[in-house]
Amino acid sequence: MMLKDKKAFYKVCFDSMQVGILVCNSKKEIVLSNNPLSEIFGYTTEEIYAKNTDELFANNSLLNEFIEHPKKIKFKSLLEDYVINKDGVKIPIELSFGKIEYDKKPYYKALISDISKRKHKEIEIDNLNVKLEEEVKLRNIELENAIKKLKVSLNKEKELNNLKTKFITLASHEFKTPLSAILTSSELIVKYADLDKTEKRDEHLAKVKMMITHLNNMIDSLLTLENIESGNIIPSFSYFNLGDLINELITNAKPLLLNNQKIIFINNCNVTVFQDANIFKIIITNILYNAIKYSSGKSEIKIDCFLNKKGILISINDNGIGIPKDEQSLIFKRFFRARNVGYYPGTGIGLNIVKGYINCLKGTISFKSIEKKGTTFYVQLPKIESYEQKGIVN
Repeated sequence: MMLKDKKAFYKVCFDSMQVGILVCNSKKEIVLSNNPLSEIFGYTTEEIYAKNTDELFANNSLLNEFIEHPKKIKFKSLLEDYVINKDGVKIPIELSFGKIEYDKKPYYKALISDISKRKHKEIEIDNLNVKLEEEVKLRNIELENAIKKLKVSLNKEKELNNLKTKFITLASHEFKTPLSAILTSSELIVKYADLDKTEKRDEHLAKVKMMITHLNNMIDSLLTLENIESGNIIPSFSYFNLGDLINELITNAKPLLLNNQKIIFINNCNVTVFQDANIFKIIITNILYNAIKYSSGKSEIKIDCFLNKKGILISINDNGIGIPKDEQSLIFKRFFRARNVGYYPGTGIGLNIVKGYINCLKGTISFKSIEKKGTTFYVQLPKIESYEQKGIVN
């Protein structure tokens, strides 16, 4: 007998295949299977033959569809499905279908492979992809934040360079004017000394002194700006009469008044307060001098002062050139000067210093302004209560 006629040989070949083979009839009764199929399901061959395919497949829709429409294109490719093993566990499989005829009866075969390991690897890969995507998102966010910080840093550097340029331009002008006046007056002092004109010489000596004081004040302002920026301002609190101090500042400002300019002070604060007198002077002096500088002759500058529940409230009103509405949000920025002050001297740091000092005292500053009509500044400084005074003094 030739090898091809030996059933045992076919059985060995059948069982040695890498895939499970299942053959059923049109009633879905299993008529043939091999050992790899038994290994997939965990049943013996006899147990397999006793089963219907409905008991093996988690979802019979694929097999049912193939039995009804075996020529569908989808059945020309490998498909994925699930089967239920003897322990009731769902196992992912890859399968292909085929139709055969024997004794004029149709039979349906399924070649089945257990793809549990592959699916497990795919899940691991999917999880790794998810983690990788999350990591990429996180790194993208970090990169975006780094770019934002870099942009902010670059913008700050650009702004700083612009401020430096603006300061050099302003400072050059502001220093040049008094220095030129000092030089001219010095030459005239020599001339009048030779001519024995004491009155004229004294007049120019006073002018030199005033210009030197002006230069000194500008340098002090720049140093103050640096101290505020670095947080080196430490208030020095003391008792003083608020009304008397404001009257003193008004007296100091009178030489700067233009013809027919007046300062009207409504003194509702003839009281002793506990605050930093020097910082208070700088704040009020800056605002008051601006009111004088940017107002015309025959104008009134009004100062109101009173105490409320929040503390000390000072308002300074002028009828000057006002602040353009579209530039009011910039008025406290360092070196900023509104477009309508081109012909007035200044460095653009006064109000920035004022704002810094007020913040240092935990106060507030606000203003109302209409261009060509005038401006009112409001300064609110806290009252220091008795228990706070004790802590400061100690």
